[in-house]
Amino acid sequence: MIVEKMIRVLRRLFGCTTATAAVEAAIFAPIFLTLTLGVTDLGSGMFVRMTVNAAAQAGAAYAVINSGSVCVSLTTACLNGIKTAMNDATGNSSFCTGSVCTALITSCADGSPRCIIVSANYPFSPILPDAADAWATTQTFSSTATIRVQ
Repeated sequence: MIVEKMIRVLRRLFGCTTATAAVEAAIFAPIFLTLTLGVTDLGSGMFVRMTVNAAAQAGAAYAVINSGSVCVSLTTACLNGIKTAMNDATGNSSFCTGSVCTALITSCADGSPRCIIVSANYPFSPILPDAADAWATTQTFSSTATIRVQ
């Protein structure tokens, strides 16, 4: 008799479906939100990395195109032109502020008389800083383009 009563109570308890959607939502919403923000962080980081790479390539292209005129030596006009090209490549007119964008004209490691080295370094802070994984910390993405000029 007691066993039958317990079985009836258990059947009623497990047969009740009131508020199951709310319980399921409470369980899966934090997991879904964390995964969504993590994927967004990863995508944003990849976008910043590609932007930094595009900026360095654009600055190097400007230096190559103008290596016979404005960029014979690293003058202010040459450096400003390189930074403008890098800003244009990123679509951000303030990308090259501070020490984010640098350029250098030096002798090449392979013995060529002149190399132009263009670099871009840009910080990236994720939405979920210091999450469960080490990739979610603040990072600086860097890209360097080296061009030999005759």
